[in-house]
Amino acid sequence: MDILATLWDRAVLTSYFDNVRKFLKIISENFEDIAFVKVNNIERTGMVKLANLDGPIPLNGMGDGMLRILQLVLGIFPARNGFLLIDEFENGLHFSVQKQIWKLIFELASDLNIQVFATTHSWDCIEAFSIAANQSDEEAVLFRIGKSVVPNDKGKTIATVFDKNSLHNLTQSDVELR
Repeated sequence: MDILATLWDRAVLTSYFDNVRKFLKIISENFEDIAFVKVNNIERTGMVKLANLDGPIPLNGMGDGMLRILQLVLGIFPARNGFLLIDEFENGLHFSVQKQIWKLIFELASDLNIQVFATTHSWDCIEAFSIAANQSDEEAVLFRIGKSVVPNDKGKTIATVFDKNSLHNLTQSDVELR
């Protein structure tokens, strides 16, 4: 939570902050605001204001999806003009929101000049990535890492590259890529 609070402090008074709200509204349309406050004079914790409630509720009470999205969106901002590594993209995210999140990541990566590398074992995540990639003008590729099936390669680890067009065709055909 301390890391999120520090990243929050860097983003809160910037033009980038509207993107934070846009991401968090994916999980809850009632999302209005978030703040990091001290609890028991020891550490800061996230508190969320929802339109349908009078007072704030703890960020942790919003579920893993809200926390994961906040981690992603606040991690993007400091990666400006560099790269962002996302391990197990789908963790904490329901498949129904992954396409929207990928779409926003494509937009922000373009705006902030970021190259994004993400890992997954999830078919839903690959499919959401493919859809968002095809709706974007940005370049997007999927690398499948695995052992070669060619007998004379002796099980050598190889990477197969799929551009967004071939990836779209394969996901539409339910070809196993994981």
